[in-house]
Amino acid sequence: MIRALTADDLTAYRGLWLHGLSEDPFAFLLTADEAVATRDSALAAKLTAGEVIGAFRGGHLLAFVAFRRGGPERLRHMADIGPLYVHPSARRRGLAQALMTEAIKVAAALGVLQLELCVDAQNLGARKLYEACGFQKIGLRPRSVIVNGVPRDDLLMLKTLDA
Repeated sequence: MIRALTADDLTAYRGLWLHGLSEDPFAFLLTADEAVATRDSALAAKLTAGEVIGAFRGGHLLAFVAFRRGGPERLRHMADIGPLYVHPSARRRGLAQALMTEAIKVAAALGVLQLELCVDAQNLGARKLYEACGFQKIGLRPRSVIVNGVPRDDLLMLKTLDA
């Protein structure tokens, strides 16, 4: 089942997020320490706003994708996608594709005209997924992040929803 997460999903969301950070730190912007320090109230507000979509099986959260609509009026036409994480036990089952499809549908219903994301240039699987969802590379941000002293480049990708 795929649905928007709510504040009732806070514990499951935080747990899967922290698991993802330990398994694949390159897939996330925040560090594990920053994630642990994030207040429950901030996460609950994000979940209440409908900014995180999750995939469940047997009542267990297996995957999620987040999106953030632009805050100021002049940015309300766009939303940022990410992070997207699928627990290793649930990979290769179409969950990432299903989550992205739902995120695109929700964004379009909100009147979003374009979706943007950054993806680690070395993450070929994620790049392939985003391209399959209609995202196009629009740029490269060299040394976008430094993880454990290692600089990483990000690809900037965009999908228009009004074309």
